[in-house]
Amino acid sequence: MGQIMDLLNLLESFVRVIDSGSLSGGARQRHISQPAMSQQLNLLEAQVGQELVFRTNKGVKPTVAGKIVYEHAQKMLRQSALMFEAVQEQVAAESGSLVVSVSQPMGGDIITPLIFDLRKQYPDLTVSIRMEDQFIDVVEDGIDLAIRTGATGDTSGVSRKIAIVETCLAASPDYLARHGVPQTPEALSALNYIQYRNEKLIDSLDLFRHGKRHEVRVNSEFVAGHPQVMVQALLNSVGFTRMPLFMMQDYEETGQLQRLLPDYQCEEKPVYLVYPSREAMTRKAEIFIEAMIERFKDAAGIRLVGQKPVQLAQPA
Repeated sequence: MGQIMDLLNLLESFVRVIDSGSLSGGARQRHISQPAMSQQLNLLEAQVGQELVFRTNKGVKPTVAGKIVYEHAQKMLRQSALMFEAVQEQVAAESGSLVVSVSQPMGGDIITPLIFDLRKQYPDLTVSIRMEDQFIDVVEDGIDLAIRTGATGDTSGVSRKIAIVETCLAASPDYLARHGVPQTPEALSALNYIQYRNEKLIDSLDLFRHGKRHEVRVNSEFVAGHPQVMVQALLNSVGFTRMPLFMMQDYEETGQLQRLLPDYQCEEKPVYLVYPSREAMTRKAEIFIEAMIERFKDAAGIRLVGQKPVQLAQPA
């Protein structure tokens, strides 16, 4: 690398000499003395093995070999400048602030740990995370990237479905010991359902088995406004709920929560990326998305899907 830089330095001096028509003119442009410029020209001629200039009382002119070197030197210096510009642009693209909106369950369990890991690899990349369950318009609210679970909401911009989140039914062993472990979907009607606020108020659940849908009536007497409130309600034996499998896994492994009707499948939720426009997809956003998809591969109950971006209609 050092030899290449030395050669580029000599070529830069040579081009300045030819453009100015004299050693002294080239020296002034490069902010060095005329003897130093003469020495650089001699070194370049030694590397090429040919005289590159005619020295006259009126200045210098390129020889035939000098004209060839001059033409190639201009191209090499131009490419060198473009290379350094591209590197600087890449560094700039990987730094700066990225505003991300995500639902509370995914934000707390997956996206927040991901941001901490990203900062280790890209210390200049600042991610401002907004954990919110209400739908927002990414254009009007100045959001670089939104991760929406279930639906995109009423927003303009571009949407891309990237994953499917599996959900399951869960309750504490203590609650089940007091109320019994349901053996059929219909038995859920006798239990208290914990409602999470980001869902519409529901009075039934859909369960699936062998291609058959089972619609089950549920009774909700407790509404949780935050994922951790929902978890605390479960741990305190308030009732049962439907929750993402990635949230359930750790509690199931420690025995704090137990899965209900594991032979039945619960309704799945799609995961969408929403961003203002295709042109607004910056390198910062691409870095974040690539890391998020890798994190999804290791998360329980998340399946990746590859769908093309879709232009969303303007909100009414």
